[in-house]
Amino acid sequence: MLTDYATAAEAMALLKVRQQTLYAYVSRGWIRSVAQKGLKEKLYLREDIARVGQRSLARSGHGPVAASAMNWGEPIFVTSITEITEQGPRYCGQLAADLVNTGVAFEHVAELLWTGALPAVETNTAIWPVLPPVRELGGLTKTLAELDAGDNLLEAFAMVVLMLGMRRGPVAQRLQQGNTLAAAREIMQTLVGCCAFIGPAQAFEPLRKGQSLVDGLMQSLAMTPTSDNREALRSVLILMADHELPPGTLSARVVASTGGTLHSCLASALCATSGADVGRMYGRVEDFLGHPKSKSVLRKRVNRLHAAGQRVPGFGHPLYPKGDPRANVLLEMARARSHDSRELRAIFGFLDDLRTSDALLPRQEFAVVVLCRALGLPRQAAAALFALGRTAGWVAHVLEQRSGGSLLRPRAQFVSKPTGN
Repeated sequence: MLTDYATAAEAMALLKVRQQTLYAYVSRGWIRSVAQKGLKEKLYLREDIARVGQRSLARSGHGPVAASAMNWGEPIFVTSITEITEQGPRYCGQLAADLVNTGVAFEHVAELLWTGALPAVETNTAIWPVLPPVRELGGLTKTLAELDAGDNLLEAFAMVVLMLGMRRGPVAQRLQQGNTLAAAREIMQTLVGCCAFIGPAQAFEPLRKGQSLVDGLMQSLAMTPTSDNREALRSVLILMADHELPPGTLSARVVASTGGTLHSCLASALCATSGADVGRMYGRVEDFLGHPKSKSVLRKRVNRLHAAGQRVPGFGHPLYPKGDPRANVLLEMARARSHDSRELRAIFGFLDDLRTSDALLPRQEFAVVVLCRALGLPRQAAAALFALGRTAGWVAHVLEQRSGGSLLRPRAQFVSKPTGN
C-alpha cells in the first residue's frame, strides 16, 4: 500500500535529485514535510513530490505541458470569480473574511459571485422569494429517506438536482429558457430542505415564506434559532462558497463547456465532490477525532499515523503554507463555545500543541467539523454545509465558462506500461 509520505531517500529517488535539491524544494514551499515525534528524519508528502516531478516534465513539448496542466496549482483558466490570497479567497475582489465580518447575507454573496456586485439593499434578510417545492420532489425525497440518504448526502443532493432539471423539460428546451439564476435559487432552497435528511425529521423540510437559506438550515437541522447559531452557519456558507478550481468546480466547468444544463453541471460537481479526498474528508476528520477526553489521545493518534507514513486528515493546505485563513475564522467561533465542553477543550489543546511541535496547521475541513460539533450538529452536517455553500460558486463558474465558449479537452501524455519479466 502506497503511503501518503515518503522518506528523504525515497523522495530523492523519485525526483532523481540530491539531498540539497530536496531541501531547496521544501524551503520554497514546493514540497511539504512533517516532523516525526522523537526522530530527526522528516517525512515528505508524496503528492507534492509527484507535482514537482510533473513540473520537470513540462519543460519541453505540448504533450508533457498538457499532461501537467490539470495538476493542483497549475493555472489553466482565466477567471474573474475568486482569487486565492494569503488572507483567504477574494470573491470578485472582496475578501471572504470581510464579508463574514460585515454581516452580509449568504444570498448576497451568491449574487456577488454570479453578477460581480453585491445587491444594493440595506437589510440582510432573505432576498430571494421562497419557491414552493415541486410536486415531483415528494416521491423522490421519500425514496431517499427510505434509502438512508443521510449517509450518502452529496449523492442524494445530485439526484435531487437532476430531478429538478428533468421536470423543466428536454435539455434543448432548458438551455433555451436561459433562467439560470432563478434555477440556481430554486436548487439551493431545495438543498437546504434536503439537509433535514440528517436532522431529527429525516425527511424533506421546505423553506417557509420569508425564510433565508440560513433560517431554513436551522429549521432543517432543528437548531435553536439564536443569533449565534445563525452567525455560525452564515460564516461557514460564505467561507465555503468558492475556492478557485477544486475537482467539483472543474467538473462543473467541463460539463458547462460541453453545453450541459445548469442542473447537469451541478450534479457532476456534487458527484466529483463526494469522494474520500473532498466531501468525505469531513468524515475522515470525524473518525480521527473520535470523542477525545484529553489532548494526549489525539497526539498518540498523530504519532501512529506518521509512523505508518499517513497524513493527519484535515491538516496542511497546499495553497496556504502559513495556515488556512478560513479555518482560523471558524475555529475562533468554535473556541468561543468550548468552555463547557471537555471534548472541545481537548481538541483545542491538541491544536495548539500540534502547531508548535509539528508545524501542522488545520484546513477548513477540520475547522468545519469542529464548529459543527460546537453547534451540536450531526456527523454529516459538515459535508452538507460545504456542498451547499460551494453550490453558489459552482453556479458562478458555470456562467463564466459558458461566456467563454471553449470546449475543455485536455491532452494526455502517452507512456508505455512496464513489461513484466
